[in-house]
Amino acid sequence: MDPINEKEIGFSGTGAPAGVNEVKDKESLGGENAMEVKVDKHELPLVPQPSAHEDDPLNWSPSLKLLICIQVSWLAALGPMSCAVINPAFVPLGKAFHITTVEASYTLTMYIVFAGVGPLLFTPFSNIYGRRPIYLIGNLVAGVMNIIASHCTTWTGIMITRAITGIAAGCTVAIGGATICDLFFMHERGLFMGIYTFALTNGPHLSPLIGGYIGQRLGWRYCFAIPGYMQLATFVITVFCLPETLYSRKIDRSSHSPKSYLDLLLFKRSVLTDRKLGSTDFLRPFYMLKYISILIPGIYYMLCFGFGTVVFAATGAQLFAKLYHFNVEQTGILMSVPLIIGGLIGEFSAGWVTDYMVYRYAKKHNGQRKPEARLDAIWLALLTPIGVIIQGVCLTHYKTASWVGSAFGMGIASLGLQVATTVVYAYCTDCYKPQSAEVSTILNTFRQVFSSAISFYAIPLANRISIQYAWLVFSMISIVGILPVFALRIYGANWRARAWQSPPTFHTDL
Repeated sequence: MDPINEKEIGFSGTGAPAGVNEVKDKESLGGENAMEVKVDKHELPLVPQPSAHEDDPLNWSPSLKLLICIQVSWLAALGPMSCAVINPAFVPLGKAFHITTVEASYTLTMYIVFAGVGPLLFTPFSNIYGRRPIYLIGNLVAGVMNIIASHCTTWTGIMITRAITGIAAGCTVAIGGATICDLFFMHERGLFMGIYTFALTNGPHLSPLIGGYIGQRLGWRYCFAIPGYMQLATFVITVFCLPETLYSRKIDRSSHSPKSYLDLLLFKRSVLTDRKLGSTDFLRPFYMLKYISILIPGIYYMLCFGFGTVVFAATGAQLFAKLYHFNVEQTGILMSVPLIIGGLIGEFSAGWVTDYMVYRYAKKHNGQRKPEARLDAIWLALLTPIGVIIQGVCLTHYKTASWVGSAFGMGIASLGLQVATTVVYAYCTDCYKPQSAEVSTILNTFRQVFSSAISFYAIPLANRISIQYAWLVFSMISIVGILPVFALRIYGANWRARAWQSPPTFHTDL
């Protein structure tokens, strides 16, 4: 096969995802003058093109990639889950410290805020020193803080540990999308990004099921201690099983022998010495807000996540105890099972489906893999506001409406949220793969900061205008938020082709 020619493989410039042009760069080919186009099983060119070196994570075995994906996904679930296990026990937690249930829910708020802001300070290190140190240190610190929280005797102590836990666990969540991009090609990224986003979304959904039982049978302190010990056990596993995936493509590796698995565990940076940490690295997540393909999905995602799951977590303990007289264990089951089932159904309709949509588009357009093709699946995200409305009506008419109706609404909302999460993460990282760490971090910040405010206004608004109208307002806001995403599906490629939307120049070697 002839050396790579971008036009011959169907990338004429408009709508080509980030990473395509890198195959023309001599330096990105590890010093080789030319490189044959590598194709997938459908004879379409791989995006991005892998290097010829064994150290390139794109060239690793499928089993190793899957192992890493599972670990990163588990960390994405474990961080939020470890915080949210306490959610069903807000009532006994409030009694223990002589505060209201709403004030007790601020433990969730404190975590969410710092999980959104903290990674902005630490994500730049993952692009210089690697993903592995962030995962290990973040998970270790979060586990220790959870155990300390279980022994706190003051409310101030609880809140301080929540803040530190948020920063530490938030870092392990924020860079997960970047690791998926390190490992997988664009044509398979939807499937594996879906595994990651399913864990990210449903970690908090699993926690009430665990927390309800723990809070009812063992007490609220164990809602902090048990997740902490789970994090420490995970730390031990990842020390031996989670290798480094950061890889620079502009280093001439012709004189380097491939790294062993042990090398990837021992923080050896010999091939990354050209990457230095600078003050501008800490501003780069904000720089990504310049791009319409990040800003529009980011705003929509924060609305969908906040109203599609956090509103249930922040209000469920109080509302189900007050309206249906549920105990802690019953509340935990209701706040967990419907959301997990909805999320599972949603993911079966998202990740692999968007991969097929990209493939179908490429087949019809001379091999061009267009990120906007993934947005065809976003229609299912409209189920989120529908589910929120269903729950709001059922809670308002709780005397005649069974709790089953509320659970059904939660499941419908979760289905739509899971589709939205997978589509947004896959689309945004497709557009700007080299900057995937910044993209993943800014999506995390949007989600966390917006969600942190819900516990302050959800119940007060419901008390003022009734639950059904408050939930209706939330639904209408999320519907308005999805409209620009529909416009992005139609005009996104043209918008990205404009001069002021030209791709960033940093991290082009990744």
